[in-house]
Amino acid sequence: MERNSDLLILGSALRDLTRDLMRTGRRVAGVAPLPETEVDIIKLVVHRPGMSPGRLAAELRIKPSNVSAALRRLAAGGLVVRETDPADRRATRVLPTARAIRDVHGVERARAALLDQALAALPAADRAAVLAAIPSLQALQAAVRELA
Repeated sequence: MERNSDLLILGSALRDLTRDLMRTGRRVAGVAPLPETEVDIIKLVVHRPGMSPGRLAAELRIKPSNVSAALRRLAAGGLVVRETDPADRRATRVLPTARAIRDVHGVERARAALLDQALAALPAADRAAVLAAIPSLQALQAAVRELA
């Protein structure tokens, strides 16, 4: 039971940390909040521009119809553009606008600054442990994704 209790605490801690980073990062960067699906899509489009809507859906494990609806809202909000793929005129690719790139990078920088400040407030041993855990947390995320 102790392991299960630890995992409940870990899950809550990760969720709460993520929520606080997301909210504070958007606020500090001056970016309007978006639904979670749209945040996931815009982040992927900024970091890997030119993907098709179907590939976005597959990468994010979201229904294609939900991706299409989110892309319509993001395009209406001036965050993405769809264009015909020059290599295959039947295909569409999704590209970020300059505003989307600025917003995503601004939020990422704001989160990094917040983490820097928070880490500086921790004892040196905790700071080192958190930073040393990065590869393990990345491996955990990949394992969770495989199971999801």
